[in-house]
Amino acid sequence: MTEDLVLPAAGEAGDHAPPEPLLTVSGLVKHFPVKGGFPIRRTVGAVQAVDGLDLTVHAGESFGLVGESGCGKSTTGRLITRLLEPTAGTITYRGRDISHATRKQLAPVRSEIQMIFQDPYASLNPRHTVGRIISSPMEINGIAPPGGREKRVRELLEIVGLNPEHYNRFPHEFSGGQRQRI
Repeated sequence: MTEDLVLPAAGEAGDHAPPEPLLTVSGLVKHFPVKGGFPIRRTVGAVQAVDGLDLTVHAGESFGLVGESGCGKSTTGRLITRLLEPTAGTITYRGRDISHATRKQLAPVRSEIQMIFQDPYASLNPRHTVGRIISSPMEINGIAPPGGREKRVRELLEIVGLNPEHYNRFPHEFSGGQRQRI
């Protein structure tokens, strides 16, 4: 006598397949060479800034990286955003390995993976208005929202609890918390 095994279709009760991670970092390593010697400079050692980092972030989750000064937080962020080339390891975003992707291959990802630096004042150009600072990435990425960029920037300012009328103000006119939201 034989029995048939019936599995529920995707989305039905009993389907417990875990969702695909948004971001997976596996064995991430970044070593910076230390040069020495005169007159011929050569590598005499390496600074191990990040050494074997693993992490997974799913859609809807927030991820914060904290630690003491000099422990590799900024380097890790720069590696994940691909501002730095990893020495080893893999960075997978939405199921796609971006560890060694070219600038052209990274273009569509750049608008989705970004860092928020601890010191917002150092990140904001003091010569540009908030409107220009926020609309610049839209311009760079060819985003033309309905109603125009200015309208969208004003909406974004309101979403983060700032007055849309602050569009023409400069970074020094805001508190630290307000600059962080900008």
